[in-house]
Amino acid sequence: MTRSAREIACDVNAEIRVNDAYANLALPRALSQHSLPARDAADATSLTYGCARWIGFLDAVVGCAVDRTLTDVDGDVLDILRLGALELLINSAPPHVVNEWVNIAKKRTPRASGFVNATLRRVSRATAEEWRERLSNELEGDERIVALTSHPAWIVRSFESVLDSAEVRELIDANNTPAVPTMIALPGLAEPPLTSERGELSPFAFRAQQGNIALVPGVREGAVRVQDEGSQIAALLLAHAAPIDEGERWLDLCAGPGGKSALMAALLAQHNGLLVANEPHEHRAELVRTALKPFGDTTQVVSVDGRDIRTEFDSPFSRILVDAPCSGLGALRRRPEARWRKREDDLIGLTLLQRDLLHSAIDATSVGGFVAYVTCSPDPRETVDVVTAVMTVRGDVAIVDTPSVLQEIAPSVEGARRGTAVQLWPHRHNTDAMFIQLLTRTR
Repeated sequence: MTRSAREIACDVNAEIRVNDAYANLALPRALSQHSLPARDAADATSLTYGCARWIGFLDAVVGCAVDRTLTDVDGDVLDILRLGALELLINSAPPHVVNEWVNIAKKRTPRASGFVNATLRRVSRATAEEWRERLSNELEGDERIVALTSHPAWIVRSFESVLDSAEVRELIDANNTPAVPTMIALPGLAEPPLTSERGELSPFAFRAQQGNIALVPGVREGAVRVQDEGSQIAALLLAHAAPIDEGERWLDLCAGPGGKSALMAALLAQHNGLLVANEPHEHRAELVRTALKPFGDTTQVVSVDGRDIRTEFDSPFSRILVDAPCSGLGALRRRPEARWRKREDDLIGLTLLQRDLLHSAIDATSVGGFVAYVTCSPDPRETVDVVTAVMTVRGDVAIVDTPSVLQEIAPSVEGARRGTAVQLWPHRHNTDAMFIQLLTRTR
């Protein structure tokens, strides 16, 4: 049965709400089941990601417009109200779009169609800015922060610990704006298309054009892939820490799903080296194997606890990437639903793991070798605090001024220095908020 873009958005949002599904997995699955024209598929994508992105604001608006608490509203009905409010307020659709959502309600929850009609009519009587002004006046504390930023309050406070208030606003706006996918043409396998918009930091990055990414030349062969420019820079900084000697052995300690491993393998293959990619979870290790297929026997995939990596190998590695498990606060523009699943308490266990992994990586690095500690989070507890804690108890490692290395890769980059580390930002660099600190083993 043919389904509209709005109906597919309802289906996917229900799966996200009920099953904790991820939009980047659930939406393609839903689209593959229905033959939608390209424009309709784009509309379904915009609605799905838009709802996940703006749910804090949308729920506050709908909460003012309904005659009951949101917890008393059926989940399927709430999805319709959120999506309808999104079209009216964020996408600036005309008021008659309410009729489309009422018709969907008649199919999915017939008895609630009148309620949907009345609620969305109330929503349509004010603009987004008028609603924001009302919410600003009526709400207080964390509720006000969530409504006005569409971010959990603790995440906003995390950003405020690193940036001033004006830049926090810019970062939040960037997180609430759809990101244009960035591609990588793996060196030695492909070149960025001559007509493409090139990346600003990585020499291998280019922006995806509108349309089906799978049709971009080189994607089918694995030579061209989707990869945020911040992730590319993380691997490139490690590669540029010093000239690469022939036959070096590198390790990607936390490799899944394999994007950074692929770039490391491509760079190392030019020097007859070996990349070992470690991913302890087997289903993710399989993704790494797929990512590394073009590089054959110049790579090796293993599955061990990263905290015990030194005991698994007889000889140390010359360079190790520690892309540590983290809160992912730096990728909220690409994974908007993730912001509503994170809990500040999660950072307690994560920071302990991050410290252990960094210690393990240093132990497995040869004297004179390099470690790149990387998180897709700007939170101080996961970044500078972890590095400081490890450095405080070790006498065999030194800090590398990482922004100086970045200047070799991207001479025109500005605003990426955070002490001795590189900190990239969505609103400054059009990347995920990646933190990268290079270290070198001294003895």
